[in-house]
Amino acid sequence: MEEFSEERRFCSLRMGEVMKRIKNWIMRLSIRKKLIFYSYLILVPILLGISVCLIMQNYQLAVQKHEENCIQSVQRLSDNLEVVQKNIIELGIYISINENIRQILTCENPRELNRDARLWLNNAPIRMVQDMVAIDGVVKTVAIYPENGVSPYLKCIDHSSYLPELQQVQKEAIYLLATRTKGKYLWQRVGKDQSDTYEFNYNDKIVMYHEIFDLARKNKLGYLVLGSTAEIFDEMCKDDLQDRKETVLVMSAYGAELVRCGAVEDEAVEEILEKSCAQSAGTEDIAVGTWKNYQVYCRQSKETGVRVYKITPRVNVLDVADRIIYELLAFLAGLCPVMILVSNIVSKPLRKLGAAMEKFKEGDFSQKIEVVTFDEIGEASACFNSMVDNIRELINNNYILALKEKQSELDALQAQINPHFLYNTLDSLYWKAVEVEDEEIAEDILSLSQMFRLVLNQGDSIVTVKIEAELLERYLHIQKMRFGKRFEFEIQIERSIMEEKIPKLILQPFVENAIVHGFEKGENKFFLSIRGERREDYLYFRIHDTGIGMSSQQMNAIWENGEGGGHSSHRIGKYAIRNVKERMELIYHQDYELTIESEEGRGTTVAISIPGSLGLE
Repeated sequence: MEEFSEERRFCSLRMGEVMKRIKNWIMRLSIRKKLIFYSYLILVPILLGISVCLIMQNYQLAVQKHEENCIQSVQRLSDNLEVVQKNIIELGIYISINENIRQILTCENPRELNRDARLWLNNAPIRMVQDMVAIDGVVKTVAIYPENGVSPYLKCIDHSSYLPELQQVQKEAIYLLATRTKGKYLWQRVGKDQSDTYEFNYNDKIVMYHEIFDLARKNKLGYLVLGSTAEIFDEMCKDDLQDRKETVLVMSAYGAELVRCGAVEDEAVEEILEKSCAQSAGTEDIAVGTWKNYQVYCRQSKETGVRVYKITPRVNVLDVADRIIYELLAFLAGLCPVMILVSNIVSKPLRKLGAAMEKFKEGDFSQKIEVVTFDEIGEASACFNSMVDNIRELINNNYILALKEKQSELDALQAQINPHFLYNTLDSLYWKAVEVEDEEIAEDILSLSQMFRLVLNQGDSIVTVKIEAELLERYLHIQKMRFGKRFEFEIQIERSIMEEKIPKLILQPFVENAIVHGFEKGENKFFLSIRGERREDYLYFRIHDTGIGMSSQQMNAIWENGEGGGHSSHRIGKYAIRNVKERMELIYHQDYELTIESEEGRGTTVAISIPGSLGLE
């Protein structure tokens, strides 16, 4: 048991290794070869299934047709033989019932008749019998042996010769068999030179033996022997053969072999007759039997009792399948050029796409593929073209953004000279104000110092909402110090968005613009509101002031005049309104909203909507 388990485990491992090798081989095939391989892998089983169905269907039809042909053949041969035998029987009946012949057979003084050497010609219609034999052409010998001692009538037209005396005939086994038939017709094949019926037989004959009785069928009157050439029977049987492997066998009612034509051996014939057909006498139905690879058909004549056997090979499946298999192989071979052509049509655009990707990988960002189809390959080509454009645009945008960030760092360095020096100076001023107990000045200096720290922030371009809010609060505190009670502000930002990442200084330029252009030149009180909240996946900021507002021409100038315009040129460091818009375009592309609504005398509202932290990943 353990050895069997080990063997199974070994076979499983071997099979797994073989399957793995096949899978690796398939994976290394080109797309063109895979198309051909998988097409054949799918088509071959389907075609094999169809071929098997066709073979089985054709096989059944071939078997049916073969059986019908054989039955018709046996029927036809049996009928033809019966016609010939009936002609011979009719001649025998004419001889047996002829009154003149019966007078000779019942003569009580045979010696007187025997004195006439021409007694049969003079006392019986022998000439008519001879004419019937000549016209028919089948019967070659006629013998009438009277039982009363009259000399027999012996006539052979083929140079054969009968046994001359009844006493000689009575010693033969065929005579004894004929006497047991009680007046029935007995058929026997007599070969050339055989002596049971003839002294000399010129050729093979089919001989009919018949005992002649009186009308009461009690007393034997004579013994009739009619010999016909076997060649006619043989030719009919040979003509019935449809295949060189077939055999036709004709047997008498008493088991004597009359004709055999074909290739089956004697031993096989005997075994076939014993084990195949078992047909009862007196029926015209055709019995069908089998023996090994042979089909046996048998029919027995009701008139003569002769049985006709046809032994034919059974229909071979391979004989039926040959044509279908050849057609299948021809179809698969003819399909190969078609599959090569189709695979080339499909794989050619893929090869072009692969070549373009290789060049793109090497740094050639000018690659474009002409899209000529609208199928999956066309979609892949269009996606590749779109990807190339997007990557090229992204590279260009990142390059521009990097340049601007470097310029920002340079501007910061030039503006600060030394940030630590500035921080230290403001800290010193703060502590002096604390020493003299001037808390208001100390608080203003602290706000200014912290605002500078937040603005510079070590050059970081991305900060949290919390840091941006602290920067706004410090900046507005300083403005509150400047304008006093004329200026009020509020900052309301949801705590849930405080840790969200946003570009630095995207709110402060709008706050500064509101103070400088909306309030600085006026005399009225001024209120500034800053709000921040989350709306689904976006961060929403709203800056509203009660300043003097802007006309539509002034609002258009903000976007059209660029850095040279009056409104867009105000800045802390390098950041201005247009700069904020450009930075949001570089970072968020088109996935943001920036709107400015203003009316002269009623204030301005700025709304900004940007994606959450995921927008920066």
